[in-house]
Amino acid sequence: MINGLEQSEENKKLKNEKKKIIYKYNMQDERMFKQLESKRNMRTTIWRIFPSVCASFTSIPFGLMLGWPSPNYPTLTQSHSPIPITMDQSAMVAGFLMLGISFGTIISTKCIGPGPKYGIIFGCIFTLLGWIVMWQAQDVYYLLGSRFLLGMAHGYSSGQVKTYITEMTEGELTIQLTKHLYFYGLFGYVVAYVIGPFVDFRLFSLVSIILSIFILFMVIFLPSTPRELIRARKLLHAKTLLRFLNPDTDSESELYKVIYKISHKEERNGFTDILRDNNLRISFIKLTILVIYMQYCGAPPTMVYTQIIFIRNKVPYPEFMALGYAVLFFISALVGTFVSPIYNKKVVLLLSSYSILILYVCAVLVIYFKINETYFSYTSVIIMYLFITVHTIGLGSIPITLINDWFPHSYRGFVMKYFIILFSLLALTITKIFQVLITQFPLYVPFLLFSGVIVFAIIFISIFIPYDIKTNSAIPCKESEMDKFPQKPMDK
Repeated sequence: MINGLEQSEENKKLKNEKKKIIYKYNMQDERMFKQLESKRNMRTTIWRIFPSVCASFTSIPFGLMLGWPSPNYPTLTQSHSPIPITMDQSAMVAGFLMLGISFGTIISTKCIGPGPKYGIIFGCIFTLLGWIVMWQAQDVYYLLGSRFLLGMAHGYSSGQVKTYITEMTEGELTIQLTKHLYFYGLFGYVVAYVIGPFVDFRLFSLVSIILSIFILFMVIFLPSTPRELIRARKLLHAKTLLRFLNPDTDSESELYKVIYKISHKEERNGFTDILRDNNLRISFIKLTILVIYMQYCGAPPTMVYTQIIFIRNKVPYPEFMALGYAVLFFISALVGTFVSPIYNKKVVLLLSSYSILILYVCAVLVIYFKINETYFSYTSVIIMYLFITVHTIGLGSIPITLINDWFPHSYRGFVMKYFIILFSLLALTITKIFQVLITQFPLYVPFLLFSGVIVFAIIFISIFIPYDIKTNSAIPCKESEMDKFPQKPMDK
């Protein structure tokens, strides 16, 4: 009896020990599983984001060229400059960048080779050539050629980068990475204001060349997208890449989905389709007029001639004040992209427009009565800082968001191209008008013109922009091609 009790107690102890061992093993397995899961998630995140971010770096050299005029024009318009240019020529030089963007945007969806990676490389090569031409410039024609090459390269490569991001990512990540593409260019724009006043004309170009070479080599080593690999008949490589990008799905099924997408292109509608539909035609006209007001109220020329405007207003340290203008533009663009669209868009447009009008009236009074010289030297700086902030947050950011609100998916590609081309050409013309006015008349005259434009903008927005902006449903979206995709892998 006693032996039996002793054996039962020993059995209980053994069972408890086994439970403890099993529990410990389970805990260890769970920790190992979590570690493996976190490593896999990190690897997947890197494969999804890092290549797209590297591709987006191609916008930085363009941003340097976008910000190039403000720190360089005060020197180049002097007789002792390395390449003397007149004020009339300065507007033409600034405009050739916009001409290049317009031309590049037209062909931005045309692929070179099997996919967008090669288009990005092509754009980087022409960006590098543009900066080399600027570095070796001997007269104004070199400047024109350099600006046009860089504008064309950016207009083309930005479309290819968007395609690359779309093919490497999906869902909300695609939208966010595409939005961030704009800010890489703005970062380069700010950097131009940082280094411009402290380096000469040649060194500025040389720094940009070095940066462009670095980005070109980075782009060369980017992984090809799954679609590129499939078009190049590297199905095994495509399957491996898809496994990295989507570890939770069946890679073979994903492969067939990509093949199906390649063979069934999305429907795209253009200008004639818009004209046939009354609602879309009205929306197209509204967008066009709104972009005209957006550009003709003065933001593009103030970005080109920032330092010259501060010099003529007798502002101390104009190069540092211009840098502050660029930084505020960058910050305001962030707010305008990620915060402004959350609120009622008509209200944001009206608040922005009324604020711009008030600030322009103040700018005219300050210049006319020479308040900078008489009372406070930085009055014009405060007004210009407030202007670029309220303009960028509202009227400078909202119009592009209306494309998604007013046009069905199949129309957005054409409308976006149209928006970029119209935006660029209007920037070109208003910059030339501004240059003529500040050359022939007192500095407050162009601000009177901009005030008149913004009055008409307020009237237009009040009457024709609806308070409750809803997505246009005039043409119903067709069933998605992927909804028709068979659940099982297709037969050979």
